Amino acid sequence: MKKTFLFILLISIIFSVSSFAQELNKTKEKEPITEEKKVQPDEKKIKQIEKQEIQKKEEKITRKKMTPTVKTKKPRNITTFNSDKKTRTSTTQINKIPLQKLKKTKHKPYTKTNYVQQVFYNNPVNYYYTIHPRFIYRGIWIRYYFIYDNGFYFFNGYPYFVYHNHLHRYSFTDPGSYDLVDSVTDKVYATFYGFSLQQSYDRSADLRDRLNREEGFYRYFCAERFEYDADYNYGWNPDDYSDWYWD
Repeated sequence: MKKTFLFILLISIIFSVSSFAQELNKTKEKEPITEEKKVQPDEKKIKQIEKQEIQKKEEKITRKKMTPTVKTKKPRNITTFNSDKKTRTSTTQINKIPLQKLKKTKHKPYTKTNYVQQVFYNNPVNYYYTIHPRFIYRGIWIRYYFIYDNGFYFFNGYPYFVYHNHLHRYSFTDPGSYDLVDSVTDKVYATFYGFSLQQSYDRSADLRDRLNREEGFYRYFCAERFEYDADYNYGWNPDDYSDWYWD
């Protein structure tokens, strides 16, 4: 009896030891990953990210080297102020416009806004007050003679467009209209109204260039119509200008 009892006891001890060992292995498998073990995969990810960033930087550098650098053009800024801040008035007297042979040109609107307009005329009449009579062609149209190449200019804090040595207001905020005038007959071919002077001039210049190409010379021109205010003291008398179309 004692032998059988001891034998059963031995078997139960062996079985309990083996079950305990199995449970111990399971707990080891389920044991959470320590911080030291986590560091290894994190370091690998960091190295991969660093490699990717380095590759991106190298690609950007190669792209910059491949693509040619384009210089951004700024508007030509011109000033005619003297040291005493008064505008120079020594400009050529405007006579009858000579019929010159046309160069092949097409108006290209200036769409950039890389300038800050400093002078504003919410009413065109306020601008007309500043016009000297020698710049009023036939007493009707404003014709500033300006010896510069065709294109956009920023002149005394105000945007202008020069065409065929004449200055045209080109503000995208100030209101105004442009007449398309026949220089042979001194009659208005069409009048263009827009939300701004820029829009009015672009429309007028587009038709002007098409008509002049058909004629073969500078027959048509764009100009603002001068409005005389009888209540304003201009400092000059319209009767002194015999070539004006005034009654």
